[in-house]
Formats: sequence, structure tokens, C-alpha cells
Amino acid sequence: MSIRRVSVFLPRDTDFYRGLLRQIVRGFARAGVEASGALAHLGPADMAEWCAAHKPDLVFEMNRPRRDAEFLPRDVAHVCWVVDFNGRPLEHFVGSEVTYLFGESWMDHYPHDAGYHRWFGPGTCDREYVETPLRQEVDVGFAGHIPNPWSPAELARDVTGCGALTFGELLPAIENALITGRDAPQSVESFLDVVSAACVAACGHPLVADDVLRYDITGRVVRHLNRTELVDTALAATDSVALYGPVNWSRWSKYAPYYRGWLSRPDEMRRAYAAAAANLHEGTGIHFRSMDVMGQGGLLLWRETKSDHYPGGIASLFEPFVHYVPFSLETLGERLTELRRDPARAQRIRRNAAAAIRERHTWTHRAHEVLRDVAQI
Repeated sequence: MSIRRVSVFLPRDTDFYRGLLRQIVRGFARAGVEASGALAHLGPADMAEWCAAHKPDLVFEMNRPRRDAEFLPRDVAHVCWVVDFNGRPLEHFVGSEVTYLFGESWMDHYPHDAGYHRWFGPGTCDREYVETPLRQEVDVGFAGHIPNPWSPAELARDVTGCGALTFGELLPAIENALITGRDAPQSVESFLDVVSAACVAACGHPLVADDVLRYDITGRVVRHLNRTELVDTALAATDSVALYGPVNWSRWSKYAPYYRGWLSRPDEMRRAYAAAAANLHEGTGIHFRSMDVMGQGGLLLWRETKSDHYPGGIASLFEPFVHYVPFSLETLGERLTELRRDPARAQRIRRNAAAAIRERHTWTHRAHEVLRDVAQI
């Protein structure tokens, strides 16, 4: 299939998606096709108008499969990039000519008869994230989302439908299931089954979850646990820490003193990454900001996981201690001390990372991958 025009649709209009859309569209244009895009998932009438105006041969959408856009003309190829389930099971994302999965461990749970699919990770923009010299202001920086702390009302929610157990009473079992299950990644549905079994063990009744509670169990608890473990460990090693992201960080009393605000533009992110001797990632799959940090020559410290060596895992794309520095919660302080004592080594890692990104991991490289995959279908 020959692709001359591509339209990219991201879920909504936010600072992050606005910049990302610009970078992805630029990547497709550099790959030699006409590219357009919007910050919305269009409905039938708007999509018909869009196709009439832009005449795309390919629609590339984040988090919407063709099954949810059946009104898209059949002669237009559809690519779905699954980055967030938004409470839906992974099996929901079918029907597209190509389905890309953001999480490297998701490949184990995706239906193997659901059409062409593979891992597909983010790139970075070598124009907006140019290599930037270190201007150290803090030892450690972390940019990312953390949900608000649980409110009393949220903790008091009934999780059984009969008043037998509250969410707050079940929460320790949910966190324990996440910790013990890290070495064997699970699908959303299988994890909910584990939580329901814990609920039965605690009170004799299975879990009864609406969409909000389902998301809190499978998404919000995960982010709470990953982010608090990471930042607490960093703060035990140094008090020179800068946290960036939504205002939610300031609502956690122990993190508020380290909160530096929201980063809305790539130039702000670039300055923040260059101001930290090390930028942390919690190791739940290569993220957009991981690529951006390395692309601009920042030093990435990555929390190790069992899936790092999966296809699409960070160790399958980059070399530990050459392009990034792996750590565990037990070794983070040691890694920071080693890098502080050997700044020349840290600088080599920064430069190696930036070179690897420019060679293989820009949005132009990703656009070529998409065009190649669709051409082979």
C-alpha cells in the first residue's frame, strides 16, 4: 500500500499532546509524506469532513482502535497506538490494520489472532531536544505525574456492593499484589482477578468495581506506588531533588518542598533536564520523557525491571552503563555517589545517549517504521 498522506489524531488538547502532535507530524513530513493532525478523536461527521479536506491514506490514532471508528473509510488504513487503556481491557484494541503496543510486557497478553501488532515506543524530536550542556542545580530531577493522595471519601468507598469492606481496608492487599507481581507482568483483567481474590480472603465477598474504582485499582494505585517508592528512595540519598509535573505533587506534604512546577513546553523541559545531574525514571517501560532526556544529552537513571530485556525494553534498545544507568531501590544512593565521583564517566554516558537517539530514535525514524509496517500489510 502506497502512503502519500497521513493524519495523526491524539486524544485531547493538552500541553503535552500539543507538543507531541507537532513532533510526530514533523517526523512524518521528514519521512516524505504529507502530514496533518488534530488533538481529538473525531466523530463520524467531523471525520468525513476531515478526510474530504486532507485525503489521508493513513490515519494514525493514539488509544482508539478501528472498532471505535468504523465510520473511517475502508480505503484509509488505520494504525492504533495503544499507550493507555483508559480502563478498557487490552483485548478491546482490535480492528486496525496495525496495532502498536506501548508497554513491552503487553505483548504477552494481546490476542495473537487480532492482526498485525508489535511493540512501538516513543521517539524524540532532534530539533526541540537538542544536545544541551549540563548546568547542574540539583542532584536528582524527576518529571512526571503523580495522582492526588487518597481522600477520606475515596478510602471509605465500599468495594463489595454490600458494605463488607472499604477501599482503604483493601488497599494494602492491592499494593502487596503489585509488589509481588512485578516479576510476572499481568493483564488488567488478571490483576483485577487477583484483587478480587484478596477481597474474598478479607471479607468473604468478591470485588464489585465501577469504572472509577477499576481505574483506581489498575492505574492510580500503580502510579502512587511507583512514584512514592522512587522519590522516597531518592530523598533518602540526597535532599537536592527537583520534582516537576502537575500541582498534585504539592498536595503530598513530604514532596511539596521539592516541587518546582509544571513544564509546559519543550524548552522548559530541556532546561529542567539539563539542571539535574541525574534524571530518574521508575522503570515501567520507555516513556516519552526518557527519550527526551537522552536525546538532549541528559543522564538517565533507570529503575531496573524484569522486562528491561523484552523486545522494546530499555536494555533491548540501549546498553546499560553506556547509554543509561540502571539501579534498584537498594543501589540508587550508590549509583549517585559513583557518578558524583566520576563526572567524566557521567559525561560519556550523556553523549553516548544523545548520539544513539539521533541515530535510531527520532520521530522521523518512528515515522519510517510506521510507513514500512503499513506497506507490508
